[in-house]
Amino acid sequence: MRRTPGLFALFAAKLLSTFGSWLTLLALPWFVLVTTGSPVRMSAVLAAEFLGVVSLGLPSGRLVARLGVRRTMLICDAARAPLMALIPLLHQADWLSLPALLVVSFSLGAFTAPYVSSQRLILPDLLGPARGGDEKLLARANGLIDGATRIAALAGPALGGLLIALLGPVQVLWIDAGTYLVSYLILLAFVRPAATDETAPSGAQRVADPAGGQGGTFAGLRYALRHPALRLFVLAQTFVTLSIPAVFICLQVLVREELGGDPRTLGLLTSANGAGLVVGSLVAVAGLGRMTRPALTAAALVQCAPLWLLLVDQVAVVAGALFLVGLATPVLAATINTRATVRAPALLRPHVMTAVTTTENLAAFVGYTAAGPALQFSGLRPVFAGIAALAALGAVTFTAALRLDRPATKVPDQRPADVTA
Repeated sequence: MRRTPGLFALFAAKLLSTFGSWLTLLALPWFVLVTTGSPVRMSAVLAAEFLGVVSLGLPSGRLVARLGVRRTMLICDAARAPLMALIPLLHQADWLSLPALLVVSFSLGAFTAPYVSSQRLILPDLLGPARGGDEKLLARANGLIDGATRIAALAGPALGGLLIALLGPVQVLWIDAGTYLVSYLILLAFVRPAATDETAPSGAQRVADPAGGQGGTFAGLRYALRHPALRLFVLAQTFVTLSIPAVFICLQVLVREELGGDPRTLGLLTSANGAGLVVGSLVAVAGLGRMTRPALTAAALVQCAPLWLLLVDQVAVVAGALFLVGLATPVLAATINTRATVRAPALLRPHVMTAVTTTENLAAFVGYTAAGPALQFSGLRPVFAGIAALAALGAVTFTAALRLDRPATKVPDQRPADVTA
């Protein structure tokens, strides 16, 4: 991977934009919670972004196929920078309302779906034709890019809690807008796969829409559902993604109601999870290609079991549990992303990856949407127990997927008629 400078530029762009996103993940719901006192409105603002991802997720596969992954990423970053800046601008003008927040959050999500799938699809192109099909090397590359998310998850919440206390939550959003702009500039200048041709992308950079219309939109989802192992990997990811976003909704309420109400405590707890994510990312980059099925099964257990410790309302215990959950997450995420990439024919990869991304974000949307009302009507402890149970189902399903999964065999790309069947 050291021979792939574009890969490390992609890492830097991902690190910066995700760092800003973590600031927003703390600042925006905290702002809504302290100004309205409503967990339902807080979760609604976060859910709106995921609704944008889900609503446009599957159709965005055709967009990625037509534009190419690099061009899609540039468009998405260029759009998200002014959208994020719109929130503090509206606040300064005293025009910021809950409907406006929902519209901006939805719009951010609309540009997130194609960006995330493109970011995963560009990795084989960055590695080159000779190495892009190497599953072990691709797993390490996925681990590296996921590592940017995990490092940002460590630094973002820690600094975010401090900045919220010093500047106020709305002012912190300016920083997130700036990170999208810098990410755009890095991608424009340094992330240039060797196969890229801006006028006529080829390979994974541009895949002709195999069917057009509704067939093309749902082709990737149908393929994932028909593939025995991919179906279970996606289901496992769904269970986990239903639970993990709800954790961070619950942490807001836990800190405010039971742990003193200091946003720095919220930053500390979220950073504990981020520290585990960073260590887990290092493990994924260094050793994922050599991990056996028992090792991956153990990682699934480490991700789900500590969630039961969230029932203990002690900062040290909750921080330790979040660290352990974070430790396993990069290994499992890189495994699922890699196998979704290499198990799909090249012709269908943009559609399969956007289907995986959309399913993941649909689960996050449900988690964010349900967490607020569940907290209001049931309280923290039942919600934490439900989160832990869902994550356990995810671990069991992931283990079953590992048992069914087999290395991809070399087969010709499907013809258009096969895709729409």
